Amino acid sequence: MKTLLIMRHAKSAYPPEVSDDFDRPLNKRGRADLPRIACLLAAYGPRPEVVLASAACRAHQTATGLAESLGLPASALHLDDALYLSSPSTLTQAVASLPDSAQTGLVIAHNPGMEEWIGELTGAHISLPTAGLAAVELNVHSWQEISRGRLLYFVVPRLVKAIAQ
Repeated sequence: MKTLLIMRHAKSAYPPEVSDDFDRPLNKRGRADLPRIACLLAAYGPRPEVVLASAACRAHQTATGLAESLGLPASALHLDDALYLSSPSTLTQAVASLPDSAQTGLVIAHNPGMEEWIGELTGAHISLPTAGLAAVELNVHSWQEISRGRLLYFVVPRLVKAIAQ
């Protein structure tokens, strides 16, 4: 049994000096959402053992911030250029490269591919906002066997913030 955590990158900025979408950094709200999601994962789990993220600046910053907040070693974080604005099939192929020793993997990338992928994996049609997180239970022994799964939960930062208050 494996658990796949699927997260859209946190809220990003549109600074005038950055002309390429790939290079957009997180904004203040995006940086503030990361510890909230990390606290949720630390308290309720499952905690990721490996993180696979798009190499785009905002996804990279999201992955780094979460990994640091969760106390994951730097070796747990892997960046993949192919995850930038990727399709569900590309996301599935990327996850197949995760080590089978990891029971829980976290993928951080972009819409619309992430929403479509969750739909293909679980049959659930959700709107995945920035820093939104879905947990999917997979009845497999290897990441290469991914097909259908069961949506365990879906949470957004606004809800985590409201619960914490």
